[in-house]
Amino acid sequence: MHLLLRHSILFFVVAIAGAGLDLLTKHLAFEHIQRFQEVTIIDGYFSYGRTTNPGVVFGMGGNAKTAWKFIAVAAVPVILVIFYTVRKPKWILTISLGMILAGTLGNMYDRVFTEVHEVRDFIKFYYRPASGGEKVWPLFNLADAFICVGVFLLTIEMMFFDEKKKTEPAAPAPPPAANIEPPAPPALRSQSPGGEGGAGPVAGPGPVVEGK
Repeated sequence: MHLLLRHSILFFVVAIAGAGLDLLTKHLAFEHIQRFQEVTIIDGYFSYGRTTNPGVVFGMGGNAKTAWKFIAVAAVPVILVIFYTVRKPKWILTISLGMILAGTLGNMYDRVFTEVHEVRDFIKFYYRPASGGEKVWPLFNLADAFICVGVFLLTIEMMFFDEKKKTEPAAPAPPPAANIEPPAPPALRSQSPGGEGGAGPVAGPGPVVEGK
């Protein structure tokens, strides 16, 4: 019970702290950066901007805004059920599920409680190839990063650290019994006529015939 309590505390601390940090950074970005404005952090590689995403990864499913809202809300109890159905919780599993819940809460807040009901993104990675132009990774937020890292850690834990159910080795079969025939019963002793048991009479030489 005490172990489950410690894991539960860590799980909710990671989830609440991560969601809070995500919402704080989104608020600051959208408060101080104008639309279509870009704040350079590392020229040619990293900057802050602001945009909203009605869909999911890479903007897919943008026409299903209402559906994603309900999915985001339903994902929260699903993650809680997964966490509390683990019989033997491990620290890496607790942290990874906490990060996934943090990201889910952060993006769920945007879909449910913001005016546009879309996820707020502001982190931009890009580079400028020698051929010219600019290659941009789609803007994202800390919630997306928490979910990706949490899923990665969960995958590593399941692939390399999950204790498989080991079947107990079968008991060795007993060695085959020696192929020894049981001793034959002792031969029945013949009985002498009218006498007790013992060796029977031995035949002697035939009658002696005297020659004439």
